[in-house]
This record gives sequence, C-alpha cells and structure tokens, in this order.
Amino acid sequence: MSLGEINFEPRQPDVWHRVSAGLDNQRVKQAVETLPDGQREAITLAYYGCQTQREIAEKTGVPLGTVKGHMRVGLQKLKSVLNDTGSGDSD
Repeated sequence: MSLGEINFEPRQPDVWHRVSAGLDNQRVKQAVETLPDGQREAITLAYYGCQTQREIAEKTGVPLGTVKGHMRVGLQKLKSVLNDTGSGDSD
C-alpha cells in the first residue's frame, strides 16, 4: 500500500468537535453560575430561553433599562472570566 492509497481522514472527524463543544458549554455554564442573580437570570432567559430583553423585563418585572444593563455587564464579566480560564493558566 502506498501513501497515496491511505485515507488520512479521521474515522469520526466530529468527535473532537463534540468533546470540545461539550467542554466549552461546561465552562460557559460554570461562568454564568458565578454571575449575580439579575445578570444570570437575564442572560439565561435571553440565550437559553430565547427571550427578548423586553420579554425578560415583562416576565421578571424589572425595567427594560435594568435588563439591558444586566445583559451588558453580565456579558462583559463572562467575556473576562472565559478569556481568563481559556488562557491555559491554571492553579
């Protein structure tokens, strides 16, 4: 058998992607759990509950501006936490 006859494609090319996505999902979930209640609730309802900011405001009884603030600050915190944990610097 020559090198030209060997199939170098992995048998299950998407296995690593599924494992990697699972680890990423776990990191995101853990990061979301560290947020203060209002930020966590707004982000969870928006991204996992597919609700608009207006719907979140109506559902939670919180002013729309507050929901927007929770989203903005919460997403900034998540970005910071996920960038820190993704850098490979562990204790």
